[in-house]
Amino acid sequence: MLKFQICLVVILMSCITFVSCERAQQMAGPMMPGEDTTDATDTTDATDTTDATDTTDATDTTDTTDTTDATDMVTGPSVVINELMADNDNTIADPQGDYDDWLELYNRTDSAVLLTGMYLSDKEDEPTKWVFPENTEIPANGYLIVWLDEDIDDPEGLHADFKLSKGGEVALFVDTDANGNQVLDSVTFGEQETDVAYGRLPDGTGDFQIVQATPGAQNMAN
Repeated sequence: MLKFQICLVVILMSCITFVSCERAQQMAGPMMPGEDTTDATDTTDATDTTDATDTTDATDTTDTTDTTDATDMVTGPSVVINELMADNDNTIADPQGDYDDWLELYNRTDSAVLLTGMYLSDKEDEPTKWVFPENTEIPANGYLIVWLDEDIDDPEGLHADFKLSKGGEVALFVDTDANGNQVLDSVTFGEQETDVAYGRLPDGTGDFQIVQATPGAQNMAN
């Protein structure tokens, strides 16, 4: 009986020892190779929250249109001799109803030009032959007709104190300053036909040639 009890105690102790060892091994046992205790789920959102759309407007808002008015770049005189007729028989009458020689000036700029103190002449040795009356103005991009008829006392219209020669001569547009007389524009022409105009083509800038008579308006090819 005693022997049986001793065996039972030994068995019981062995069982307790075994169970204790198993438990300890489970609690302190080594981590298996390759086992990652870190949660494999990466909570970092892989989506790049940076908006791929560049909010900078790719359209260049700089206005590339050149706003400089072309007339601001006029070279040479602002006002030029533009057209003339040295033998006006039946083309256009002056305010008094007479068919006289005439000359047209043209303002090539966008601003009115005051002609006070400027002159017209048909003599190179007498450039200040006829002076424009005080406050005579030629409008922006406009035309001005001067009658070359020697009728300076006529109250209506501009009337110079000389006439043009049908056989040909020179017409001068002159200004004066501290340095003396300055020829702003001139035209030398040969023999003219009756009721035929001689003018710049293109209007205001081209060479003189036979044109349609268009006093006070844009020159046109004949």
